[in-house]
Amino acid sequence: MTHVIFKLTGSCNLNCSYCYVFNGEDTRYLLRPRLMDRKVAQAGLNRIFEYTQKNGVNRLVLSFHGGEPLLVGKEYLSWLLTYIKETCPIGLQVNIGLQTNGVLLDREWLELFAQYGISVGVSIDGPPEIHDRYRVDHGGRGSYQAVRRAIDLLRDNDLVGWGVLCVINPEVRGLEVYRHFREIGIESMDFLFPDYNHDTLPFHPVGTTPYADYLMEIFDEWYAIGDPSVRIRKFESIMRMLLGGQSNVDSIGLGPIDEIVVEADGSLEPLDVLRSCGDGFTYMGLNVLHDTIEDLRATPLFRIGLDADQHHSETCRQCSVFPVCGAGYLPHRFSRASGFSNPSIHCSDLKKLILHIANRFVPDILNARAN
Repeated sequence: MTHVIFKLTGSCNLNCSYCYVFNGEDTRYLLRPRLMDRKVAQAGLNRIFEYTQKNGVNRLVLSFHGGEPLLVGKEYLSWLLTYIKETCPIGLQVNIGLQTNGVLLDREWLELFAQYGISVGVSIDGPPEIHDRYRVDHGGRGSYQAVRRAIDLLRDNDLVGWGVLCVINPEVRGLEVYRHFREIGIESMDFLFPDYNHDTLPFHPVGTTPYADYLMEIFDEWYAIGDPSVRIRKFESIMRMLLGGQSNVDSIGLGPIDEIVVEADGSLEPLDVLRSCGDGFTYMGLNVLHDTIEDLRATPLFRIGLDADQHHSETCRQCSVFPVCGAGYLPHRFSRASGFSNPSIHCSDLKKLILHIANRFVPDILNARAN
């Protein structure tokens, strides 16, 4: 399987304060076009399809991102999806997803997504008083009401598969956020650690674990109710790995990081979140107009992701939860002093969360098997 992040836009109609693309270390967004040129989009897809054919790839996960991908407009995306359908190699399964802030979503968008089998992720951080602290437009106005309209539309029309992503705010209670999600009909969700590293993490008192505390009370309520229709990817991945399985998210667990990013200007880059490690950190000088996917995969930074297991610290290798956390997300392990050979900046939170889940979940599995 190959996973490609396809950035249709180099701009966004929101100005979220924690955004690693527009408000982080990297400033290359200033050099990128507002929308991906159609010739660049075609070249990007051609490069991807060439790569899948040369390397025997039979499944492609194509994720439309930005900025805000809906800024391209319905006519552009319809054209692009038609091009994918007409040029996709025989035998290649293409699963398409789109991550949006939801502000522009309407029924016509949903009908287009349904026509092409596109799944949708919406970013929301909680009820309005929490969401609107950081997810604001360029005038500083909160976006909750627009996002809520999008979620109501998705819930009530049942045209496409969808879920939400929430960035953890350690200043609020996770249970308040989770209960709000359930009240408004959200059944699929994930909670993301903020994208800090050893050089950028905000101060928290030594010995505190605010991200784990946020997540543990969500887990306890979610697990106690045991409703299989309510999905939380991070928890499900941890539980699966505790039983010897694989993670279905790249932020935890062992294994390579091999996502391919096509930027709005056609730049070929490795894992997008790595741009949080420094200005121009992911810029390789490659472009779909004249370079191949193999050229990207041969770059030193991409090789670090492919060989991520070789960059674990001895501290991590000796840790009891290492097989589950995998030292944490690659960008969260970075420091200018020692590269990626560090425990995650969220190490204490990860360990506390994993042990908490293990102490609740594993005994129940053992009892069930014994009976």
